[in-house]
Amino acid sequence: MSADTLARLSDAIQCHVHVAFTCLKDKKYAVVNDSLLRMGLLQPDYFSISYDRLSPQTAIPAFVRQYVKEYMEVARLIRQKEKERSQLIGELSIKTELRAASGDYVTALSHIAINNGNGQSTKYTIARNFSLKDGHLISLQEQFGKDYKEKLTKEIIGRMAEREDLDNGDVAGLQSKGYFVGISPYPADNFILTDDSTVFIYTPGEISRQEVRVAVDN
Repeated sequence: MSADTLARLSDAIQCHVHVAFTCLKDKKYAVVNDSLLRMGLLQPDYFSISYDRLSPQTAIPAFVRQYVKEYMEVARLIRQKEKERSQLIGELSIKTELRAASGDYVTALSHIAINNGNGQSTKYTIARNFSLKDGHLISLQEQFGKDYKEKLTKEIIGRMAEREDLDNGDVAGLQSKGYFVGISPYPADNFILTDDSTVFIYTPGEISRQEVRVAVDN
């Protein structure tokens, strides 16, 4: 399901939105598609708390309309307060894909690029793992048990320390290199499950200025 819209208030205020949302076409996957739309693959996340049954055919156009509406409202306010701003040309691009994951699970990846009109583009990836049977979102606790935070945090620190030529468990050393500054290490909810490993994805600005990916053995 794709949508491409260019909305403009003037030559100086425009918003281009492109969404290519991968879904499952058979009617028996209607519940799974509803779940896909609620996973936060679309940002901003307008649908996670919706009580209505969602389908890509209606949800994607609704998402685009809502985003354009909000962008234009903010752009108008900025222009009113900052008369010297010559242009507010915003752009949002979202492309999702589905990949086979661990066991019977599927990983949904959303590649997002956003420019809020400041001329700078931010790119990041959102990953969600789900059951193809009913669209159930897979959590880290389901995969690794109740003590997953402690166990995975230790492994993540170890992998990152090894990559940075630090001693195992050297959190202070990682922080000195710009990771987890001012916060305690943790396993990201953004992860990709494979048969032999789990890849944690930290988005730009989360634990570092750049995106960080850390793979640990299952």
